[in-house]
Amino acid sequence: MITHKISALPPAAHSTAGPAPSASAAPPTATAAPPCASPIRLACVEVSNFRRLGKTRLEFDEFTTILVGANNSGKTSLLTVLRNFLSEAPGFRAFDISLSQWAKLRNLGELWEVLDEDPSTESKDAEKWEEQYLQLMASMPFIDLWFDAKEGAYNHVAPFITSLKWSGGAVGVRIRLEPVATADELRKLAWRYREARAPVRKLAKDGHAWPMDLLDYWLRNPADLRRIAAYRLDPAKGPLADKKRRDLQDLPLGSQPVELSLLRKLIRVDFVPAQRGLGAEEDESRSESANTRPGMFSSQLLKFARQHLNVAPSGHGHREDLVEAIAKAQAELDDSIYKALQPAMEDVEVLGYPGMHDPQQIYFRTRIQTADLLAHSTAVQYRLDKSEVDESLPEHPIGLGYQNLQSLSFMLVSFRAARLNPPQGTPAAVHLVMVEEPEAHLHVQVQRSFSANAHGLIRPKEPVHSYLRSQLLISTHSSHLAHGDSFTRLRYVKRVASTGAGVKPSTEVINLGDAFGDDIQTRTFAERYFQVQHTDLLFADAAVFVEGTAERMLLPLFIERDFPKLAKKYVSFLDIGGSHAHRLRPLVERLGIPTAVITDLDPVLPTKNANGRIVRPAVHIAGQAGLECGNDTLTAWHPKLPDFQAYAKPTSAQLEWTSDSGVKVRFAWQLPIAAASDQWPSSFEDALVLSNIDWFKALDEERDPATGEKKVHRGTLGKVIGLVLNHPEHADLLKGLHMMLHEKFRKGDFAATLFERLNNGQALTCPAYIADALAWLGDQLNTTAGETP
Repeated sequence: MITHKISALPPAAHSTAGPAPSASAAPPTATAAPPCASPIRLACVEVSNFRRLGKTRLEFDEFTTILVGANNSGKTSLLTVLRNFLSEAPGFRAFDISLSQWAKLRNLGELWEVLDEDPSTESKDAEKWEEQYLQLMASMPFIDLWFDAKEGAYNHVAPFITSLKWSGGAVGVRIRLEPVATADELRKLAWRYREARAPVRKLAKDGHAWPMDLLDYWLRNPADLRRIAAYRLDPAKGPLADKKRRDLQDLPLGSQPVELSLLRKLIRVDFVPAQRGLGAEEDESRSESANTRPGMFSSQLLKFARQHLNVAPSGHGHREDLVEAIAKAQAELDDSIYKALQPAMEDVEVLGYPGMHDPQQIYFRTRIQTADLLAHSTAVQYRLDKSEVDESLPEHPIGLGYQNLQSLSFMLVSFRAARLNPPQGTPAAVHLVMVEEPEAHLHVQVQRSFSANAHGLIRPKEPVHSYLRSQLLISTHSSHLAHGDSFTRLRYVKRVASTGAGVKPSTEVINLGDAFGDDIQTRTFAERYFQVQHTDLLFADAAVFVEGTAERMLLPLFIERDFPKLAKKYVSFLDIGGSHAHRLRPLVERLGIPTAVITDLDPVLPTKNANGRIVRPAVHIAGQAGLECGNDTLTAWHPKLPDFQAYAKPTSAQLEWTSDSGVKVRFAWQLPIAAASDQWPSSFEDALVLSNIDWFKALDEERDPATGEKKVHRGTLGKVIGLVLNHPEHADLLKGLHMMLHEKFRKGDFAATLFERLNNGQALTCPAYIADALAWLGDQLNTTAGETP
């Protein structure tokens, strides 16, 4: 039994393998990257024909890359395709082939099912089969790995260099799924498919008799999808030479594959799945298996021990103290077993055995392997008080967050150990560790510092290994984890809808590191805002920018009540205000999700103060000449109207902004209200009151249902009711509202009061300028053909 003290760090932190995540660590910054003298890194991966990744590029950070994006955008597919191509055992399935290629594969199947003779027994039609071979290969998934290498990495990249004068630079490797290696093998595949298809060829397809097509055939014959091949690529035609280049290069005819063993020396991949099997206690008998509960720390420890500590007393190359301890334990156990069984053995000798020329005595020799000592459910225990030796708990009752953290930590340390101690040869030059959704059960502070601490666990510590590169790829749905790091490391996985017949939905990966260009100040503002507000913008279907607390509280209730279809979508609300919303314009353009900016007009009237300087105090709108819009978003982003009065009757083009790439943003500001004699409010609060004058008046007649007595309204709600009752003229009411809102009026308290009433189903009308913007947003999110609702 192994006991372990619970501390602020996971168990991996106490091993010699390296530090583990710390809950108190400060979030890393873009300048806090760990030192690295490695002459090589994985710079970029381009994926083609895999699921919805029709033609997708992922740019890697030097150390840690974080994938964010809405559900069903393609984050898991990116991890899966890298794992399938770079792991020791490719695990492709028929449905991994992109939907856009299915028609081409079905066409090939239709050609094969009408074959009259086995084409593998003859050599005719070589040109036809070569053409079909090329068609098949063009439909297969592949990835292009692009390494940024210096001269010092020559030994690692030499098999993949295409120039005799290479002195550093880009190195490209294509890895392709190849069901067959040659056109001759294709003939055999075609006949096997024809034989399988023949009995059901004339049956109706709606009966689903196997195989319906080539994809259906591969579902029962997955062995055809287990072969991959690696090829050299021309760096001059790659993305490191020209980032604007989007077309993937074609392999020259007759390209010869490179041995996969050479690729394994260049890059190693390890993967931590999202479902790690934490929680419920296992039965002792079931937990003996190495395959049970793969996520538990004890299972990780058992796996590590079997790989690195399974030694016998005669073992070589292992720790001497461990060999000595095992040898001593075995000797003592041998003696104890013999003494326990000696009476039974003496009884056996009564029968006359052993004889003079037979073995004279029976001895027992045990064989202890370190891992076997850990193969039970209570191998790992935790001591809450180190002075109480007998008070230890197994790992099952420990909190899930702690279990997850220590399991993750030990897996990462194990990956590093396996990489540095390969069965043969030297460690791989690049180690890519992929972690899927590590945030499960982890509290906020740990999520924020996870990426920095996790990279520390996979990075070798010894100077002798400084030439090795360790890179981390994380997919997450956690805004805390995403915003705990710099924007330079974030990659937004974006859903691209079908644009017409024959065009399938796809995925694009946006590098948010260059979303703000060279504007470091704006990028820093966005990073700090996202960290403070914990915004979920990077995971949403749509975004709504609002001016303040009141809108942030009440708009979700208006959406739930008045826009049920929109309520089913994942909408992110950003309380950022008109003074700063325009600063996020580059980010909105890159994300490409429909966005509504609901803001205030903020009218100001330029006047001279006592010192003769021009000042712009806030005023209510009463037809004054010379009014200006004081909202930076409306004046710097859209619609930039020079005449303030034009904001009263905006055109469709003035309300909607479209970027060069087709991203749409709907702007909304206060408009004159017909029900209030066309008075023109300038903030959400006065627009809400003017849109609900009768409702506020009716509140004065409210009575207590228990006593029947008239209710007395106090606080901010009482002030508004009094103002409405005392100013029957709408122009006076607007002026009074402006004065009240610019005095000591608690907008948050007012919004909370209305939130309670609106939540209880009272008929509070949503201001028209907001309702129109929300209706527009709902129209933009209508599900189109080929998209997941």
